[in-house]
Amino acid sequence: MLKRKPTPTRRSLRPSAEHLEPRQLLSSGLGKPTATVRGTDPDGAQWTLRLYGPGTLNVVDQNGNAFTKTNRGTPDLIDTITVAGTITSATKLVGTVIPSASGANKVHFQNLIVSQTGELGNIDPGRVSFNKVIQNGIDAIDMPGFWLAHTETTTPSIASLIHTNAKSAGAIDIPGGVITLRFGGVDATFTPKGGTPLNRTGQSNEFEINLGLPITTGTSVIVNKVITTGQVNPSSTPSSPAAPFQDFATFLVSGRLNLFQANEIDGSTAQDTLPTQFASTAPSSSLLSPGGTFVISQGSVAGTGQIGTVRILGGATNFTTLVDSYPLAQTPVEGALGARIRNFSVGGETNNVLLMAPSGSRYVNFGLGMDNVTINSLTISALRANRDATNSTVTVSRSIGNLLIGGPVENTNVQAGYAQSLFTDTNFPPTSVLGAGSGVFFGTPPPTITDPQVISTTGLTEPYAQNTGTMRVRIAGDVTNSVFSASVDPNPSGLSAIEFEKSRPNIPFPFGAPNNLVLPRGVINAKVEGTIDNSTNPLVATTAPASAAFFARKVHLATGPVIPPEVPYQPYAHPPALHKGQSSLEGLLKLDHLPKRVARPRAAARRAQGKA
Repeated sequence: MLKRKPTPTRRSLRPSAEHLEPRQLLSSGLGKPTATVRGTDPDGAQWTLRLYGPGTLNVVDQNGNAFTKTNRGTPDLIDTITVAGTITSATKLVGTVIPSASGANKVHFQNLIVSQTGELGNIDPGRVSFNKVIQNGIDAIDMPGFWLAHTETTTPSIASLIHTNAKSAGAIDIPGGVITLRFGGVDATFTPKGGTPLNRTGQSNEFEINLGLPITTGTSVIVNKVITTGQVNPSSTPSSPAAPFQDFATFLVSGRLNLFQANEIDGSTAQDTLPTQFASTAPSSSLLSPGGTFVISQGSVAGTGQIGTVRILGGATNFTTLVDSYPLAQTPVEGALGARIRNFSVGGETNNVLLMAPSGSRYVNFGLGMDNVTINSLTISALRANRDATNSTVTVSRSIGNLLIGGPVENTNVQAGYAQSLFTDTNFPPTSVLGAGSGVFFGTPPPTITDPQVISTTGLTEPYAQNTGTMRVRIAGDVTNSVFSASVDPNPSGLSAIEFEKSRPNIPFPFGAPNNLVLPRGVINAKVEGTIDNSTNPLVATTAPASAAFFARKVHLATGPVIPPEVPYQPYAHPPALHKGQSSLEGLLKLDHLPKRVARPRAAARRAQGKA
């Protein structure tokens, strides 16, 4: 009897991976950790840090003692997490937290350092190598249960490297860059047992998140919440005021910031602890006190700063976003076109929100209204707010493509076609030292139509009207004590850098007065659903009609219904859209920001019956 030859087995049906291709590693996600460190927080939460890919990991407490297998069950706070020897394209740090029996699920750390020791450059610095790119950063850090806080019991004493007038309360320092950074956030209100709260130290304290330029893609930052606070200066008196102390956080990114996302930005709302960049008028240099949460994209040797998306899913308080074409330590030059922001969105309530986009912004959205917001930009393609606009100021140098407000507008001024030294207003260090200077970075509010300021570099009072300012406005409500102007200067003498003008820069003439400078190419196309009343507005001339709120050479004003915008706000039905450079974040956003599924009553009843 002849035996039949066995049928050849197809390669796709083989039970094991090929000898030279370890495909079985794909099932384990990131593979086997290079290093693992475990510990226990004083609240009882157990944490684990795992490093994948090239590199080494070290974690120590406030006394410099390393966390090891022998002491991982002993409750202790983390002082410094150090990662060394990393390769940007291959190294990841992952942190997980197991909550305690009481439900505590936060682990606090004071410092996270990723040193540039993964690869070495050429011995000869003049040699050009085309087949090797030095990668001394890290691909991803994913530790959502870990919060940056001051875990030492002693008061911070070392000067911050970002705002040198403050002390460093804690830092994340990654000079080689990180492509994706995800952690719990910053908590300036955390106080370790036996320590002094930061807002009682009698000094300003800063949490520094200093992220260098990665070799590719840009940087994405995702946090749950940033919490800042402030303290009244005890030496301040009504006759001799002193700048308040701030306990704040600064995210300083070199190069493009693809995404900054937070569920919430919290801060102190007390007027006597307010960061001075949100003041209604510019204080003297001795009273400057920057604070709150800063998100800054600065230029580098490889190119300009730029922001793809800033997305705050909930509310934002004392929140400042800056874009700069140059490094902060470099004196800026006006006219660069790279410092742009594409998307800026706050889904919740706003309270002291400041946006500076020297090269323009495309989409600016507010889910629950635009309250106490200041925007200074070259242009704005679309500005939308679902509800009202209150106590806000918008100043653009060129045009606003589409301004849509879904409710009433009160005590809000919008100006298009006004010259601004935006790079100077963002950051103007007189020297390479960042300890002193003017601009929003140092705590000076930007010039607005209600607070014009003499700019030292030009000698002119800004903002001042320039030609071709245009805007399209739709308001689904009333307009009260608000001015919309395009290329109209209520104070034309500010166009001259003469000495007498410097003595009264904050006294503009009212809009609608005969001595206004009305430039010929200013156009406003507006539609208002409600009534207009500027009868008690000091910015509008008494001779102007009470219904006058729009000022330009050509004003096309119509009345009638306006459909409010549909800016997304919580709860969000779908995860945010991401571009291809953020594809690695897709699973994280789905996990954290989609609403939890609620079981249907019938399905729950059937399961209960089955168990019974």
